[in-house]
Amino acid sequence: MTKSDARRTIRSFTEGSKWKYKDDGETKELDEFGNPIPIPFKGVVAQGVDTYNWKPVGNASECAMIKLVQSESSTPRDEYDVDSIRSSHPVKYTIPFNSKNKYQVHVHEDTSSGRHVVLMKGAPERILDRCTHAVIGGMIVELDENERINIIEQQEALSANGLRCLGFAEKELDTNVYNNEFKYAAENDEFYSCNFPIGDAPSDVIDSHGKTQNPQSTGGLVFLGMFALIDPPRPAVPGAVKRCQTAGIKVIMVTGDHPVTAQAIAFKCGILWSKTRGDMIKDNIKFGRTFGSADYENPDDAEAIVVPGSELSPDMKESDWDFILNHRQVVFARTSPQQKLIIVENCQRLGHIVAVTGDGVNDSPAIKKADIGIAMVSGSEVSKQAADMILLDDDFGSIVNGVEEGRLIFDNLKKSIAYTIQSNIPEITPFLAFIIFAIPLPLTTFLILAIDLGTDMIPAISMASEQPEADIMQRRPRTKSDRLVTPAMIQFSYGYIGMIQALAGFFTYMVVMNDYGYKPQILFNRGNSDAFGHQPFFCKFSGGHYVNLAGDINEGLNPSIDPPTREYPFWFEGYDGKVVDCGYAYNDFLSDGSPTLLFDFRNSETYTTETNGKHTATIESYEAMEQNHYFEYIPWRGRTSSYWDDSMLFHNTNDVNKGGNLAQNTNTYFRGRAAGLWSLCEQTSDPSCENQFCGDRGSAIVRGVEYELPAQTAMTSNLYDNALYCNGQGSETLSASCASVNQYDLENDIAYPNNRFQTFYCMGVTDSCGQLTDEPETLKFCDSDGNVCGAFNDKAVDCSYMCEGYCYWPGSNAVNPNTSQVSSFTQFKTETPGSSAKYQQCVNIGSQEAANEALRHAQGAFFVSIVIGQIAGLLVCKTRWLSIKSQGMQNKFMLFGIGTEVMLVLFLCYCEPLNVGLGTRNLRLVHFFPAIPFAILIVCFDEARKALMRMTSRESVDPISGQKVRGKGWIERNFGY
Repeated sequence: MTKSDARRTIRSFTEGSKWKYKDDGETKELDEFGNPIPIPFKGVVAQGVDTYNWKPVGNASECAMIKLVQSESSTPRDEYDVDSIRSSHPVKYTIPFNSKNKYQVHVHEDTSSGRHVVLMKGAPERILDRCTHAVIGGMIVELDENERINIIEQQEALSANGLRCLGFAEKELDTNVYNNEFKYAAENDEFYSCNFPIGDAPSDVIDSHGKTQNPQSTGGLVFLGMFALIDPPRPAVPGAVKRCQTAGIKVIMVTGDHPVTAQAIAFKCGILWSKTRGDMIKDNIKFGRTFGSADYENPDDAEAIVVPGSELSPDMKESDWDFILNHRQVVFARTSPQQKLIIVENCQRLGHIVAVTGDGVNDSPAIKKADIGIAMVSGSEVSKQAADMILLDDDFGSIVNGVEEGRLIFDNLKKSIAYTIQSNIPEITPFLAFIIFAIPLPLTTFLILAIDLGTDMIPAISMASEQPEADIMQRRPRTKSDRLVTPAMIQFSYGYIGMIQALAGFFTYMVVMNDYGYKPQILFNRGNSDAFGHQPFFCKFSGGHYVNLAGDINEGLNPSIDPPTREYPFWFEGYDGKVVDCGYAYNDFLSDGSPTLLFDFRNSETYTTETNGKHTATIESYEAMEQNHYFEYIPWRGRTSSYWDDSMLFHNTNDVNKGGNLAQNTNTYFRGRAAGLWSLCEQTSDPSCENQFCGDRGSAIVRGVEYELPAQTAMTSNLYDNALYCNGQGSETLSASCASVNQYDLENDIAYPNNRFQTFYCMGVTDSCGQLTDEPETLKFCDSDGNVCGAFNDKAVDCSYMCEGYCYWPGSNAVNPNTSQVSSFTQFKTETPGSSAKYQQCVNIGSQEAANEALRHAQGAFFVSIVIGQIAGLLVCKTRWLSIKSQGMQNKFMLFGIGTEVMLVLFLCYCEPLNVGLGTRNLRLVHFFPAIPFAILIVCFDEARKALMRMTSRESVDPISGQKVRGKGWIERNFGY
């Protein structure tokens, strides 16, 4: 940085502050003679503090000189007022200050005598070199060598105290030559120097344009003295420099001041804190120390160096620059704009990221060249245009605050990214498991979107509000190769946190499925065909019991060899029962054609042999499952769950709002359980086809109800493209091919559905489906008041009414007490399917609906487990090195994000009927808990990881700068991000 950036800014004075104004702030107050009333320069002294009335603006040094010479009580009308003196000594010619000459020249006229005087101000050593005389004791005497040494020593003594020194000289000009007619010039076509004396040393040099030195410019000046002013650092600068050093930022001071002044200021700012190379050389000479002596101070061991601009040349070797810049403490003094630019270039050559701050025109080249140029708002327009950033408060401490803010932004971006990508693993692994292990899909795409666009959004954004870690300004700066996303971050988010979250999700998924009766071992290879939850699930049991809706056990059935019944559809494991294996009926019928436009699955007249290109199960494949002792599985745990609805056992096909497998959409319809059955072939008396399927692929012609197991097993290896559809209508008479499928007692006009897989038709008290008894004889009948009074084959004359909740099949001849309609067989045979509300077509969808609901609960629980894991992941991402205990939970936005995350999860799970449409369900409270131990594991793992990194990475602290230097240990190299 340049020296002037670290100083107080004191300015010259505005014209408006010198006069009294009325309340409007624009009109000057006038005295009795009509003249403006002046304000004294200096006001009263209150408690030892000087009060200056005139407001400063402009050059700081000029302001300081005015304060020195301006009379305390003088006003703009006084004889010795600065402005009065200026008006009596008008400027005739000016040579502005520049960084090369380091002096400023004015030629003034004394109006009282007409004499012209040359006045020079600048660096004391430059002014002194141009002087041949000096004013000593009020007399002009010749300046000898002893006096020159005395002046230099005084200047160095002042500079050593941090004072900025200016030298002053003058020369009265001969009025015969230098008068108002004389044309002053700094150069002309013949000469490259002034045409009036400014103390130039005689030279025979001819410049590139053929010009020579003007002899008139060599006249020696009279040294008047020096002016020393205090230009102290801002109070915040030493602390800001200290923070830079602890942050591993090297602060180099580059100034135009004298080296001694620059060194003193640098020590005050903390840029220098140890003995410089130059001081060691001086002390060795002063005390007669030689190399090898005990008290010899080797300059090569110095950590600090002050380099005057006179020692810098354009042809310096890179090794020389490396020697200078490799010192920990570096100050450049009396530098030119070109030298500042070269300093920046060499710092960049060494691989440093260079920031340059300044406020003058001379600083502009270096500001432009730097990686980031910083200008002061009070600086020149040129420097502000060259800069990348402008400090509005002119405070070096703001740069350090900016460094901290930049590190914080980078830190928080890394943390936010590390948190956001954690969920990728628990989101993608369910699909990998679905593909590789063929389990029912644990997580839907909608729930993934709910995580990415819902629950993760606010917590990820909240990282931007995270406060810096305690050691953020004690770390070494990042290198140019550092990136936001690194392999270490991928390893952390994917390999550690993401995998734990995925394990939590799968564990929760398995727990929920098991709680609803689907043990993990039966799920593998049961999900890739999209059949789980859409088709009946067949399982082989070892032990256990069949149970009815009331929970009563049927002791007469052995689930190992007997299928369930309509009244006892649930399997209960009891003490020793287990599910051996599960599967689906083979979808052995495939037709590529599409149904007609009038297709309605509730009307058998609209059915054709077309399945819209979907594989469909047939009655033969269902029967084959049972012959292999695979029976339709409805777990008792599903019956005792909150999602269970008794109507799943007798679902009304007209009710499109219930049942996830029956709908008017043909894709949904044909992949699930149809409202009827397909049969591959008809009965035949051909002896060659008895007990087996005959013919080529796609042309089966034998019904084969009593086939043997081997023949039926062979059937599953083929796909058939021709089948008969039967949906249980009475119009499918005995002569029809569907009679053997429906298995009705048509001779006795009874349409009781003996085939458990076929849809059945009911008439009920409320014109809806109801419970179907296992035997026709056990169907309950009631009197006109609804009291049970008998059964189908055992009832009184007046006991002929329907009871609430039962299915009265065609031919049961029960009377509806509300409509007086009779469940007769005759009408059932003649009515058009779907055209009358008298009979409702019903189907048992309990197996697929229980599986579907269990899967939805498990998917919702998997979703919740990810969110719980993400909350833990959010906490561990709060810090990268320190413990979360040191960071605390002060980020209110993050707390709000966690709260909204939880509220969104509860909303998606418990808001009915929205949760049904979104694929989630009302989760049991206990299903929130399986993921919590994994969340605790995430926090404990990361705290242990960071603790081990702190223990194994050697860390040292510089006792002077406070900078921490850490050598990465094995844990940090392999587990840190």
